[in-house]
Amino acid sequence: MSVDNFLARGLWLDLETGTEKLNAVGGFLGEETCAETESAGITAALTRLDELATRADYVAGHNLLEHDLPFLQERYPHLRLLKLPVVDTLLLSPLAFPQNPHHRLVKDYKLVRDSVNDPLADARLAATLLRD
Repeated sequence: MSVDNFLARGLWLDLETGTEKLNAVGGFLGEETCAETESAGITAALTRLDELATRADYVAGHNLLEHDLPFLQERYPHLRLLKLPVVDTLLLSPLAFPQNPHHRLVKDYKLVRDSVNDPLADARLAATLLRD
């Protein structure tokens, strides 16, 4: 299987959270994307991502195991995507880049330090990091 085929089989996911609240969600499977930054649409976006999970081989992203998935497990334990194998680029990054073991996603879209994170862009950056 090629790298591109492998990457296309994953549901790439990122969450933006507050202390107790999901502020934004973004993800993609292949060419299909889903992103929501408005609180009224968050539940529908999670439902859409969970539907995409039925066609995914794994769920992937940056810092999923320590942050995003525990957050979802606590608040949305019924999600099917929680049952998928996990690829976490935060954990794989030190293996691929031992000279930079604490790799963070380089968010080139955030030219201003205080600008808002874009979860769909971050999910895409995690896929790029795994490709690298």
